[in-house]
Amino acid sequence: MDRVNELRQAAIEAAATVQIEETGLNALLDAQAATRTKYRALLKKQSKGEFSDEEILSLKDTEAEVEGYEPRLSAQRKLVTEAKQAQALTASELKVEEARIATETEALAKRPSGRIQIDLPNAGKDPKKGFADHREFMRSVMKAGMGHPMDERLRPLATQGTDEQQSAAQPYGGFLVPVGVAPGILSVGPEGDPLASLVRNVPMQAPVVNFNARVDKTHSSSVSGGLTVARHPETVDGSASRMQFEQVVLTANEEIGIAYATEKILTDSPESFVAILSSGFADEFMANAMKERISGTGVGERQGVLNTPALVTVSKETGQLATSIVTENIDKMASRCWRYSQAVWLANHNTRPQLRGLVRQVGTGGSIVPYFVNSPQGVETLDGRPIFFTEFAKTLGALGDLILGVWSEYLEGTYQTEQFAESIHVRFVALERAFRFYRRNDGQWWWRSALTPYAGSTLSPAVVLQART
Repeated sequence: MDRVNELRQAAIEAAATVQIEETGLNALLDAQAATRTKYRALLKKQSKGEFSDEEILSLKDTEAEVEGYEPRLSAQRKLVTEAKQAQALTASELKVEEARIATETEALAKRPSGRIQIDLPNAGKDPKKGFADHREFMRSVMKAGMGHPMDERLRPLATQGTDEQQSAAQPYGGFLVPVGVAPGILSVGPEGDPLASLVRNVPMQAPVVNFNARVDKTHSSSVSGGLTVARHPETVDGSASRMQFEQVVLTANEEIGIAYATEKILTDSPESFVAILSSGFADEFMANAMKERISGTGVGERQGVLNTPALVTVSKETGQLATSIVTENIDKMASRCWRYSQAVWLANHNTRPQLRGLVRQVGTGGSIVPYFVNSPQGVETLDGRPIFFTEFAKTLGALGDLILGVWSEYLEGTYQTEQFAESIHVRFVALERAFRFYRRNDGQWWWRSALTPYAGSTLSPAVVLQART
């Protein structure tokens, strides 16, 4: 009966998996339909000539989003098919097993009732209790544990407390107590990507895309990349000036994840193993994006904030203790941030105790105002700007433990969204299947240097605090 119970539980879980996958498919179809509706509306507005520059970008983004649904829908439909196949296989196995149990039950019912009497002369005096040796004894015990009729030579050996129905004894009730496996997989996923909605997303129409940019990071003589204006006397010729430009290049690099799974686990697992892999690699892609935006070299991967040539590093205070953060650090970082009103903070979790202790006193004998505020809605801010804690920021005291960034100046280029492929040929003779998940993208700050203002210290959309070790 244990096998029947296992199969029944597997059938329940298979049905649940089908429902989950079909729900996911329906959600994708609904999202695709909504995106197509938005796209058609933008096209209609474009045809009327009522289109702004922002709406042109929105049209391109929406078009890329519409195209991106097809591979996701294809992968999800495959998951639904696999789930239904697994459900059908489980149902078939359950039907066969129930038929076998019914046949055995019918055969047992035809046996004569009553206990079988075995005459064991002097069995009580026999130290082996009628068994030839210990091997025969162990075989009888094992058969009884597997549900076979108990050897009568074992009955005189029963002690008090073994004559009742109980869940601990398989032949006497234990088989009737099912063992279930809850649907889903327990996991510790990534913390999320707080920067995904803040970076400037750029759909790439080719593997390499060039962006023209104005060289305007030195405002000492010109704020427009070289053009100047001046007052001059009448009849005196004005001085000519010209602008300077550069190109920012995004190159689509591959992010790839490979996994192998045996055909046996793909067939026998009550959970869709492909769905488990897909979910796991989605977490990995998200985590890798955060890691690269902070620490990426920019060579074959995204350029991180710690490696941008526009980075401004604020010096620690004289005599500042190791692994400490003081109010002067926050004030000076904010003063070096270009467009601070659009910036957000990133910090490692172990900076929280230091940040929560930062306060300023307003006026002589006035009230104490904290730098770190947690609103009733759960929004955390530092010095008036949102702060996100992430495990991918550097540890307390290291360069990059506290980052201040205006992420709209970061270009996130996507050439291919997440793709999925599988093959039975890579390890065909080993009965294994190969799974490949990949996408092609790039990301970098488009600033090539910090901004030198007309007066004052340099400014940047990427500011960090010097290491305090």
